[in-house]
Amino acid sequence: MGPRLGIRMGACRSLVHSGRFPPGGSVAASSLTAASAPLPQDGPAEVLPGVETVLAQALDWLDRRVGYDAARALAYDPDVLIPVSLTAREPLLDQEHVVAACWNEQAEADVCKFSDLARSRQHVAVLTAEQAEARQSSRWRNLIIPDGWRQELRAVAVDERGHCWGSVTAFRESRRPFTERDTAAVNRGLSQIAGRLSRAMVGGTTSSEPGGSASLWLSKTGELRFATPAGREWLARLQPPEMPGRADTILTGLAVKVATAIASSGPGSVPRPVSLRARGAHGQWIGLYGEPVTGPGGQVEGISVVIGPARPAVVLPMLAAAYGLTAREQEVIRGVLAGQSTRQISASLYITGYTVQDHLKAIFAKVGVGSRGELAHRLALQFT
Repeated sequence: MGPRLGIRMGACRSLVHSGRFPPGGSVAASSLTAASAPLPQDGPAEVLPGVETVLAQALDWLDRRVGYDAARALAYDPDVLIPVSLTAREPLLDQEHVVAACWNEQAEADVCKFSDLARSRQHVAVLTAEQAEARQSSRWRNLIIPDGWRQELRAVAVDERGHCWGSVTAFRESRRPFTERDTAAVNRGLSQIAGRLSRAMVGGTTSSEPGGSASLWLSKTGELRFATPAGREWLARLQPPEMPGRADTILTGLAVKVATAIASSGPGSVPRPVSLRARGAHGQWIGLYGEPVTGPGGQVEGISVVIGPARPAVVLPMLAAAYGLTAREQEVIRGVLAGQSTRQISASLYITGYTVQDHLKAIFAKVGVGSRGELAHRLALQFT
C-alpha cells in the first residue's frame, strides 16, 4: 500500500484556497446556477429513493456538470467516515481497487483526504499528474497513475451542521484538467447531495430480522478469517446483489479504523471500540462493533467484530444528524418511542408541558410531519 507520507493538511488547503487551479476563466453567476442544477426531488419519506439511487444520481449529475472518464461515489456513517454504500462507473467497482482506496483513506497520510476536505471550508479539491503533491501521494502512485488517470477531482458532501454523508471522485485520462469553473459547479451542488444522502440513509421502512448478535474475526487489514453461522447470515444481509463488494468494503473500513486507533493509542492504553451503522438489504439497521484481539503478550492478532441488529438508541443519533435535531429534541423523541405522554415526558426531563409541546412542534417541522401520531408512525418505520 506504500509508506506513510508526511503530507500535511496544509498542502490540501493550498490547493483548494490559494487559487492554484488550472486556468478556467472567470465564473459568472449565471453559469454557476446552470452548473448546479438540482438533482431529482424527493417524495414522501416512505418512498424516498435508496442510498444507491442517490449515489448513482450524484454521478450522473457530476458527469453532466463537469464530465469524467471514471468516477466513484460513497456514502458514510458520518460519525466514523467509514463507507456503508458505494457505486462507481467502471473500472472503479473492482473490489481490490475499492479496498485499496479505503485503506489509503483510513490508514495512510496523504494529500486532500476526504476527512481533511470535510473539515475544510472548501469541500472540493483537484490534482493533476504534473503537481508535486500528486507525485508525493501514495494514492496517486499506487491507485491513480497505474490506472492511467491524469486528473482527479474529489469532493465531500457535508451538511450545514458539519456532518459528512458522502464523497464523489472523478478522473480524466487526458491532459484536460478540471478547472476552477468545474470546482465551483461541484461545490454548489454538494449541500443538496448531503441532504438527499442523509434522508436516504434514514428514510424508508425497516424490517425486523430474526437472530441476535454474532461474531466475526478479521485480519488487521479487514479480510474475514472466521465467522459464526449467524455472523455469515448478517454479512449476507449487508450484501445486496446490486452492490457487489459492499460487505468487504465495510469490513475493511472498520478494521483499518480499529488498526489506526491502536497505532495512535499510547503504551498500555486500550483504544475504544469502533462502531458503525448500516442498512441491510431489506432496510433493517445493522450495527458493527470492532476492537482488537490480542495475544498473551499484548500483540494484536486480529479484529473482533460483533454484528447484529442495531438498537434504537444507536440509530437515533444518525436520525438526529439527518434531521438536525438538538440534544433536547432527541430526549423528547426517546420519550415518544417509550410511549410516554406529554406529562410523563415533562416529568422525566424536568420541563413544563408547554416546553415539551414547543419541542414537539420543532421536531414536526424538521422531520416533516404534522402531528405526534405522524411522528410516531415515522419512527415506527425505523424501529419496528
